[in-house]
Parts: sequence; structure tokens; C-alpha cells
Amino acid sequence: MKVNGEAWARKIEKATWWMLAGVIAIWSIMLFLDGKSQKVFMGGLTIFVLAAVAVWQAKSRHPLPPYFISMVYVFIFLANGLSTFGGFYSVAHFDDVLHLLSGVWTGYGGWLVMEYMVGKEISSRLPKAFIGFYVIVFALAVAGLWELLEFAGDKLFHFTAQGRDHDDTMFDMIDGLIGGITVAFFLIKNSN
Repeated sequence: MKVNGEAWARKIEKATWWMLAGVIAIWSIMLFLDGKSQKVFMGGLTIFVLAAVAVWQAKSRHPLPPYFISMVYVFIFLANGLSTFGGFYSVAHFDDVLHLLSGVWTGYGGWLVMEYMVGKEISSRLPKAFIGFYVIVFALAVAGLWELLEFAGDKLFHFTAQGRDHDDTMFDMIDGLIGGITVAFFLIKNSN
């Protein structure tokens, strides 16, 4: 029996979810036994976010493409799992990699939003330059919004997301911009 591409992609999506949620659950249990309750809370929160995305996919009349959702799961794992449990934020440029990847998936997500809003038929007739520009601006806007949220968290709740450093904010936005440009390049190059 041959499995079609969409069914195969959905299987990859589900396998990605189970694998990442399982790793975070095991990490959380180990941290609980070690008495690190704040990290256990972050693990539970990460599993909650993964579950919320999975429920959206299962219940939505317009589920997002499985490869995009798999990218979201992997990004959540990298941003919360590895940073929280593995201490990867102490690795040089790990944060830059995350912001670069977020630019890639938010740029791709922006393209999906555009296709949903105007329809695939109309979006296929849009000039490639417009699509590229839109994707880049969308990724940069999301990067800017994220930096505003980090700034608000630092000011209101005394977090240290921006490291008290404006350079960090600008480099994070540049990383998101590079990710958006990368997606725009591939969309333009591979569109009809």
C-alpha cells in the first residue's frame, strides 16, 4: 500500500511532536527529581505549548502544512528545551541561530498567511518581487515584535532577555531579517 505525500508529512509531524514532547517530559522528570522546580515549570509550559499547537492542527478547519508545523515544534524545542534544560544560551551565538531560524519560519509563515488571506490562485499571480518583499517585511516585523516583548518583560518583570544591551536587540532583528531574506530567496527562486 502506497502512502501519499500529505499522509507521510502528517506522520512526520506527529512523530516530531511525540519525540520532542517525550524528550522534554523525561528532562522535566529528571529535573523534578533534582529539585529544580523552575525548570520543571518551563518543561511543563513547553509541553503545553506543543500540545496547544497539536490541538490547533487537529481541530482546525484550516490546519497548517505539516512541514511548517514540524518546524514550529523543532523551534519550540530548541528555544525552550535546549536553552532551558541544556543551558544552550551559554553557548556562543546560540541565540543568533535561534533568531535566524525564527526569521526562516516566520517568513515562511507569513507566506502561508498571505496565501490563506488572498487565496492560492491570486497569490500565484502576484509578482515575485512583491512576495519576496512581503516575506522579508513580515519576518522583520515579527522579529521587532519579539524584541518589544523582551523589552517589556525586562522592564516590567526584571527579566534579562535583552541582556541590558541594545546591540543584542539589533543583532537579533538582523538575524530575523537574514532568515526572512533566505525564505524570500527560496520562494522567489522556486515559484512558478
